[in-house]
Formats: sequence, structure tokens, C-alpha cells
Amino acid sequence: MDKKNADSKKKTGITRLLELAGPKKGKLIVACLLSVFSSAARLVPFFTIYGVILELLAHYADPSGINVETIYTLVSITFGAALVYGVCAFSSSVLAHGAAYDILYELRVQIMGKLGRIPSGFFTGTTQGAIKKVIFDDVEQMEMFIAHHIVDVAAAIATPLFTMLYLFIMDWRLAIVTLVPIIISLFLLGSGLKDPKGAQTQIDMHDTKEKMEGTIVEYINGMPVIKIFNRTLSAFKQFENNVSAFVDSVEHTTYHFASRMGAYYAFFGAQLLFLLPAGLLIATYATSYMDFLPILLLFFLVGSGLKEPLERMMEMVLQSGKITEGVARIDKILYQPEFTTTGNGNPSTYDITFENVSFSYDDDIQAIKNVSFVLKEGSINGLVGPSGGGKSTVAQLLLRFYEPQQGNIKIGGIDIRDIPPQRLTDMVSYVFQDSFLFHDTIENNIRMGNEKAFNEEVMKAARRANIHDVIMNLPNGYDTIIGEDDSYLSGGEKQRITIARVFLKDTPIVILDEATSYADAENESKIQQAFARLATNKTVLIIAHRVKSIENADQILVLQHGELQSFGKHETLLEQCDLYRDMVDANERRDRWTIKKGVLPV
Repeated sequence: MDKKNADSKKKTGITRLLELAGPKKGKLIVACLLSVFSSAARLVPFFTIYGVILELLAHYADPSGINVETIYTLVSITFGAALVYGVCAFSSSVLAHGAAYDILYELRVQIMGKLGRIPSGFFTGTTQGAIKKVIFDDVEQMEMFIAHHIVDVAAAIATPLFTMLYLFIMDWRLAIVTLVPIIISLFLLGSGLKDPKGAQTQIDMHDTKEKMEGTIVEYINGMPVIKIFNRTLSAFKQFENNVSAFVDSVEHTTYHFASRMGAYYAFFGAQLLFLLPAGLLIATYATSYMDFLPILLLFFLVGSGLKEPLERMMEMVLQSGKITEGVARIDKILYQPEFTTTGNGNPSTYDITFENVSFSYDDDIQAIKNVSFVLKEGSINGLVGPSGGGKSTVAQLLLRFYEPQQGNIKIGGIDIRDIPPQRLTDMVSYVFQDSFLFHDTIENNIRMGNEKAFNEEVMKAARRANIHDVIMNLPNGYDTIIGEDDSYLSGGEKQRITIARVFLKDTPIVILDEATSYADAENESKIQQAFARLATNKTVLIIAHRVKSIENADQILVLQHGELQSFGKHETLLEQCDLYRDMVDANERRDRWTIKKGVLPV
């Protein structure tokens, strides 16, 4: 990270939010200026009313002496100020809301773009609910702050300043009395906000909400499994516990601030309570009741009006904790390390080399330990071993889902860290164990492999993946939206759609990760046929539990506990590797296994 980014990383809270606003800050500045003008215009009626009262009191004994032109002038100024207030307030709101929606849109696009550039290993340690909360909730709360609070704060600062300046000119003693309850309330609020326990309650509230939303997503996604195993009550109990934890954190936060906030609001609106006795006391020493009475009335009118703008400012201060925590969670994504590339490598050959590669997900257990092997260009390679042995980790390291702590991974003799990420993804296709299709048309799901492909190329890829006939039998063929109008696909059919993507992408390196795990016999046969076509003239790595599916591979790698136990052809491994031989025997026993009626002897 360069110095500029390092400096920006230090910014937090509202300062960081304004930085994220970027070029939209100009709109916000104009909106704030208009808000200040509207605030100034809003004060004018108080002063014109004061002028009218002075004129009326000056001629209370002889009303015929009242200067009507002066009254009309003051009334005209009042209407003019009301017009200025309306125009400025409306324009300020339009600009602020427009800037807010633009910022929210760009911020969400920025987050989504960032999620596409960071190593995929980030998602294994983060729940869907946590990411959803950042993209929707944490970003959404920025809208209220940007569209309303920023301009309100500008008005809340300008209005009291203008007002207090005028009040001090009128009578400095009453002005000080007007400030006393405000100062007391601000002291009470500040003491609460600076309390470390109060800040922690805000963090706890965010954490419990994040956990609750993660449970909601998992609860909905796992509903079929929950129902099948009749675990509705226990699963709901977990959800209920997380909801209760969130409610408890909200209550704890509320109770923590209750006493201070109660006192804060009690003093904040108590200007009249202080002004009335002070005014009566000062009036006894006034040289003229006639001169002092309008001033006291002005303080009653304007002093009580200070509450509203200052409340808006205090509301922003109270919201600043949530904004700070929300921005911190957004930055947790935005500051995630991206793929780093030290060169502009462009391999011309596609052999794959692991050189003494080690990797651990945490500091305690190594998933891969000093692994070295070579996959020759155009060869078919199998990767087998017990569950948890590190097979999928090897594939994910090749795709740079994670970075190895030790060793080097090379394609065509070039370290993958020297290959631009886009170029790396253009070279490698990955068929995951769990197929994933978007809620979109069949054609668009296949086109993920190559958005620029012609329709004929999409259909050709589907034929090679043995899925074209299935697609044509759907209600709208390739335009069928998955999941609508009873258009559902089996697990094996979904897998063949993902294989069609790989055909359309046509990369020189293909990784197949347990791609037939959930397929029935018929689908497995068709998937295996598709794999045979897919593997032609490509460097292929097949991660498999079924040894039989890779026994004809050019090379088979055997992993156990993250270590490479042996490698070679099927026949060689049968002679030299006890683990591989045991796996073959276990596969053969499984293929012969049948269910028979009766009770097995104990």
C-alpha cells in the first residue's frame, strides 16, 4: 500500500465517510451553504416580530402615531425571508439527497468490486449475513446521515451562532443565562460519549446484529435440511438466541445511556426555566420596563427556538458512533489486501510447478506442508487422499484464493505472483464441488464463461457438456430462468451447466474438484463424458475421492495431512504406496457393498 493509501487508512468515522464521498463533496458543500442561508432566513421573522413589538409599544398610548409603513416593511421582509427559506431549504434537500443516493450507489459498487478482487479465502471466514449487513445496513445508514444530518448540522451550527451573536448584542446577561442549560446538557452528553463502556456497547450491538443476520441467512438457506432432520425447533432456538442476544445488547446500550440522556434532554429544553427568574431579577434593576420588556420577550421567543437546531446537531453526534462503526466495517472490506502482482508475466506454456509450498489457515495447523510436484502441460493428473488432507487447498492456492506462506507456485516457469490476476483467471477454469447458478436465464449462466460468445458457441458448449437436450426441453429453452415456471434442474444437471461454462471459457488449465460427488449414476456418466472432452490438450488436475475415476491419469498425487506421500501412475502407486493401495481396496469394497435383509451379528 502506498503512502497515500496508508494515510487515508488512518481516517475514521465521519472524516473517512466524507473521503468516501469523493467528487460528490461539492454537492454537499453547496447543500450546506444553502442550509445556512435557509437558517439565517428562518431567524428573520423573530427579529421582524421584535421590530413590530417595539413599534407598537412605542405608541401604545397613542396608536395613531404608529408608523404603518414600518409595519408593512417588516411584514414584507418576513414574507421575503420565508420565500428565501423555502427555496434554499428545498434546494439544499434536493442536492443532499442526490449526493447521498449517488454516494450509496458508488459505495456499494466499490464494495462489490473489491469483493471481486480480494482473495476468495476471505469469504470462508466471513458469514453471508455479515457481508449483507455491510452492503445493505451499514451503507444504508449513511443515506440518513448524508441526506439529512450533514445539512442539518450546518444549519444547527449556523443558527445558534447567528442567534447568540444577536442575543449578546441585545443583552449579554440574558444571553449567558440562555447558554447555561445548553452547556450543562452538552457536558452530560460528552461524558456519556467518552465513556469506554458506552463505546463498547455500540460495538457489541453491531456484532450481535451481524451474528443475528448471519443466522437468518443460514436458517433460510438450510430450511430443507432442517425440516428433513426435524430440527426446526433446535435451529429456530439458535436463531431465537441470536435475536435475544441482539435485543439484550440494545437494552444494555439503552440502560447504559438512560440516566445521562434523561438529564441531557431535561436541561436541553430548559431555557425558559432559566430565563424567567433571571428576567424577573434583571427587570428589577432595569432603567425602563418599556425598553426591557420587548428584549425579554425576544429572548423567550428566540431562546426556546435554539432547542430544535441544537437537537439536530446532538442527534448527529449520537449517530456518529453508529456511523463510525459502520464505516469501520466497510473499511474492513475496502482495506482487505488484494492480489499483488510484481510483474507482467504471460506464460506461453502451461505446466504447473509447486516448489516446497506450505500454507496454514491459522498459526497452529498447516494445511499444506512443503509440497513439491510438477503437472506437465497437456497431462491429466489426479489428486487423492483422505478427507482433510489438503486436496482442495492445493487447487485454491493455484487460483490464488490464498497466498502460501512458503514456497513458489509456477505456471510455465513463471511465478503466479508475477502473473496479473485477470490473466491468471483467463488461464484457469475451476469446476467446484458445489455447483452454483444465478437466478437468471440458462444462457446467461453459461455465458459467465465468455460474455462475448455467439449464441452458436453457447449451444456448442452445452452440447459438449451433455446438457443441450435438457435445456431444449425446458419451457423457454436457453431463455428459461432457473427456478421460475417449475423450471428446476437436478444437481447433476446444474453441474453440467457449470461445465458448459468451462467449455465456453476454453482455458488451457482445468481443475475439477470432486465434480461428480452429488451426481447420480446417469448424470455421472454424462459428466465423465464431458470431462473427457474437456481434458483434451489441457493441463488437468482432478481432485477425487473415487480412485477408479482417475486410475488412468498420467500422474496421481497422494496427499495425507497436507504432505505429499507419493506420486506416479496407478500401477506404480499400487506397488509403492500403502495409503493408495488401502484407498483402492476401500473403493473396491464400497463398490461391492449391498444392503441385505436381516440382522448383522454383533
